[in-house]
Amino acid sequence: MPVSSSVRWNPETMRPVTGSNTPQAGNMVSIQRSLDGHSFSIPALSDIPAGHDPVQVEVLLPHTMLVPAELFDEEHATELLAANGMPLTADECAVCCGREEQYVAVAAISSEALRLVKEKLGDRARFTTPLLRTPRNAVGTIWMCRRAELLYIKVYDGNGVLQLAEVVPAETDDDLVYFFERLNGCFPLAEFGLHITGDAPKAARKLLGKRFKQAICE
Repeated sequence: MPVSSSVRWNPETMRPVTGSNTPQAGNMVSIQRSLDGHSFSIPALSDIPAGHDPVQVEVLLPHTMLVPAELFDEEHATELLAANGMPLTADECAVCCGREEQYVAVAAISSEALRLVKEKLGDRARFTTPLLRTPRNAVGTIWMCRRAELLYIKVYDGNGVLQLAEVVPAETDDDLVYFFERLNGCFPLAEFGLHITGDAPKAARKLLGKRFKQAICE
């Protein structure tokens, strides 16, 4: 499972920005798509007030990947997704979901969802994804974040170097267990610490924690 099959970033998501460029508390919306790909939702978009403050748009979509920053060219984002097994459908387009020093996140998004966001927010939108987050201590760590029936997973080796970053469907606890059983075949889980964030982290620790050297809810 190579690093290329997703893409990621920082301790909280995007590099901290300051001053008027920082999204204010409450100025956040999420774009979610059903796992069957037939619908999407943007809760709270209509509640965002008019103004000039940036708005964080969290993209919770299965076809998301990380690209090394030095290799990224926004004009070729569509080709990068296709090369990684995520070809766009007729109603999708590619969107850059933030960047950090090493990686840029790219996702396949509904063209209609993107139109609605742009229509409402214009250049106020600051796209991001959970895949850009990093644990406080990345050395020998597997980081997971469960959001909107998706599992965001990142694996760091003993030197803190990213080895894997993926987004996979995880509607049920059985899906989680199955994925980590497969992951154990590539990365011996007992040699790693597990850092958990997202939805119901304590339940995830109870379900998975015994497989790891230690399990921490962030």
